[in-house]
Amino acid sequence: METGANRLELGGWYESNGFTQARRFYGMVDGTTPNRNVRDFQSGSFFTQWNGKYDTETLQYHVADTLDLGRLTLSGGWKGMQVKNSANLLTGSLVAGRIQARDWFLPQVGALFRLGGGAEVFASYTENMRAFVSSATTGPFATTQAGFNAIRSTLKPETSKTVEGGVRLRVSGLQLSAVGYYVDFANRLLTFANGSGIQGNPPTLNNAGNVESYGAELAASYRMFRPLTVFASYSYNKATYQDDVVNSAGTVLQPTAGKTVVDTPEHMAKGEIVYDDDRFFARVGGDYMSKRFFNYLNDRSVGDRLLVDASIGYRLTGMGGVLEGLAIEGSVTNLTDAKYISTIGTNGYTASGDNQTLLAGAPRQWFVTLRRGF
Repeated sequence: METGANRLELGGWYESNGFTQARRFYGMVDGTTPNRNVRDFQSGSFFTQWNGKYDTETLQYHVADTLDLGRLTLSGGWKGMQVKNSANLLTGSLVAGRIQARDWFLPQVGALFRLGGGAEVFASYTENMRAFVSSATTGPFATTQAGFNAIRSTLKPETSKTVEGGVRLRVSGLQLSAVGYYVDFANRLLTFANGSGIQGNPPTLNNAGNVESYGAELAASYRMFRPLTVFASYSYNKATYQDDVVNSAGTVLQPTAGKTVVDTPEHMAKGEIVYDDDRFFARVGGDYMSKRFFNYLNDRSVGDRLLVDASIGYRLTGMGGVLEGLAIEGSVTNLTDAKYISTIGTNGYTASGDNQTLLAGAPRQWFVTLRRGF
């Protein structure tokens, strides 16, 4: 609804989602002759260890107003949400029960001021909440009934408060942007092990304090002349745990306060040069990432890495017929054949030491692609 310089908006939605999750065992003819296709949905199980039905009921609304004052645009409003999670046991000894996340007032405000000449200044503030997950293998239901009963009345959903501001410029073939941000992430959820892994005790989900993040992002894109464009970006991010991990009695289990969040590099940079004159095209780009910690006490990390990719190709234009739009392209990834660690945390993160969480990055790879546009 529009009235004067205001554009008002009111909306809401309701969703009910349910599914069943089970662990079933299926027989084979013998140990050497497979008689089941792993890509098919299986049937005829000979044993069901556990089976549960999981429901998620979501109710959300929002109120927003945008005020257009010419060079200045203001926006504000809020949303509210309630998410109810329930687990119903059908077979076995899984958890049954209910838990919910609710916050009826999550404000959002923003401002945009046009300086002229293609320059703008902007700022925003946002609050958000993450609901729980309804599942037998993740979230608050992935434990024993006793474990769930112990946390259901005290467990809090993860929330965040974000402040962001910056400036951007777009003039001719030049685009520039500079953004700074601060995030207060509260009620971080962490899975706590109960005894050694060999005992088979299911873990419990608990709140493990707050995380503070702040940083900045810089980006520039410039079309030097029509076929040639250069791009560069840099980001800095400092994310640290604000609290130690403690048990229900308040005893410190792990002194994580002040430690860097796992798998969060402080420095990242990208750059590329692209040439495209409608027939001949080429690109070369670099991607840099600083070191990353893969345990909570920061005594193990993987080093920084720089990856270079490149491609070159030719496109047929003005030919007519089936040849029109046909292009051939050769590309190479990891051009320098760098040896690096790509993925971390594949087996979860531990407080200290190495939990075999690392995967090696792909070596240099060459590709030739033939494609046709329409």
